[in-house]
Amino acid sequence: MAHLSQLLNGADILYYDICGIITADSRTPLVIFMTGATKPTPDLKSIIANIRATLREPILSLLIKNSILTKTQIETLLVDLVLEDHIGSHISYEVKASLRPRKRAPAKGVSRGAFNRSLQQARRNLIRCFYTMLLLAYLGLFDYAIFRPFEEIASKIGNYRQIREILAGKRTLTKEEIESYRVTEETILHLLMDLSSPLSLKPESAKKR
Repeated sequence: MAHLSQLLNGADILYYDICGIITADSRTPLVIFMTGATKPTPDLKSIIANIRATLREPILSLLIKNSILTKTQIETLLVDLVLEDHIGSHISYEVKASLRPRKRAPAKGVSRGAFNRSLQQARRNLIRCFYTMLLLAYLGLFDYAIFRPFEEIASKIGNYRQIREILAGKRTLTKEEIESYRVTEETILHLLMDLSSPLSLKPESAKKR
């Protein structure tokens, strides 16, 4: 499973995985919690804490901000999909709701009704997103030049995730590796911000007027 977030602090790097934590620094041994691993897995609350940590990752935060899904819907969707996949058994929606913290009272979970409403909204928005992509593909619009920057940024994000997975396998990181990581992240953030403008979908001929 790909790592979704990390917090950099000097020469130390902390990687959060949806289903666990990988810590690599000078004080803590490298510990990997992943589905199928032979080591003990974290409890449900740890998984939830990791999900919330991923949502603070800069690139992911910007993607959510400009998507049709809210942060709450993403969090609810992850709770619904990841927990059962990781545990390997059914988890009641009462338990899932109790694990998704309230905004004003993080120590308490939301009601089952609130959880289910957010989940249904997330699912509806996802279906609309998929149908929008199918519609654009049917019309052949993905072949137009205005969509190429989005293809390029998708490729860069894929490479970025591969770099993080490589770094996650290292016990220590050099300053050059950390700087390279930061530069790559900043580059993607700038590109995403440029593409978030409606003008990014304006035909080149119209831009020259």
